[in-house]
Amino acid sequence: MSTPAVKVPPTAALAVAWRQAPSAVPVAYVGGGTALQLAWGVEQPPPAMTLIDVTQGAVPAGVALHDGVLRLGAATRLEALRTDARVRAHAPLLAQALDALGALSVRHLATLGGNIGWRWGDTLAALLALDAEAEVDTDPVPRPLAEVLRRPVLPLVRAVRVPLPAAAPVAVYEKVGARAAFSPSRLALAIRAQLAHGRLHGLRLAATAAALPARRLARAEAVLDGADRRALPTRAGDLRAALQQDLHDNTDPQRVRLAARLLLGHLNRRLPHSA
Repeated sequence: MSTPAVKVPPTAALAVAWRQAPSAVPVAYVGGGTALQLAWGVEQPPPAMTLIDVTQGAVPAGVALHDGVLRLGAATRLEALRTDARVRAHAPLLAQALDALGALSVRHLATLGGNIGWRWGDTLAALLALDAEAEVDTDPVPRPLAEVLRRPVLPLVRAVRVPLPAAAPVAVYEKVGARAAFSPSRLALAIRAQLAHGRLHGLRLAATAAALPARRLARAEAVLDGADRRALPTRAGDLRAALQQDLHDNTDPQRVRLAARLLLGHLNRRLPHSA
C-alpha cells in the first residue's frame, strides 16, 4: 500500500483548483483525518491518492459572533468548538452534540469541516436543526447546509454560519447505541422547537447514523409542527409513517421505531407544560 501524497494549499481558491484538476488518482480534502482513518478500517484505501490538507490556510479556524450569526471556521478542532463559551451560550444544541462526540483525543484532532465532509458526522444533525448555512468553495454567498449535503460531490466547506434564534427554543440532542472505540452510533437525533399555547412551533428535526447521511426529517416535521402537545400520542402512527419516508435509505429496521419513540418522549418530557 503506497503512502498518499499530501498537498498543502495556502488559499481556498488553490485548494479547489487542485481538486478539480484532471488526475489519474483519487483526490480528497482532509482535515484531522479521523474520518478517513475510520473509513480505511472498513475498506482498504486506493493504491494511490492525493490528500489536500486544507487546515493550513485554505479554510479558517475559530469562532466569531457578529450580527446575530455564529460563524464557525471549518478548520476549527472539535474540542475547541466544544469548549468555546459562545458556542455553549448561543448554540447549546451543537454543544450537546460535541459533548457526545468521540474521545477527547479524537476531538483534539478532528475538525468541523472533516466532520461535515464525512456526511454522517455527529455535528450534522445539530447543525441541520439549527438551520445552518455553509460557505463553500470560493462562493461568496452562503448556502443552506441541507442543500450542500445533497450534492453528489461535497464542495470545500470553508465555514458554517449558525443564525441565532430570536427566542430561546428547547434544544435536545441524543445519540443512541454502544460506542466501542471509534464506532458510529445507531442514531443521532436533534430536536429544536418552541411551545406556544400548548402547540409546537418552529419544529426542526434532523438525524444521522452509521451509513445514514445526515438529513432533516421534513415529513416528520410536517406531522408534528403545529400539533397540540396533548395530542402527540395520537400522532404516533402518522409519525412512524413519515419517518419511514424520511429514512427511506435506512438499513436498520429498528431506527424508525427508535426515532419515533425518542421524538415523542423528548417532546413530551423536555418542553414546559405551560406556554
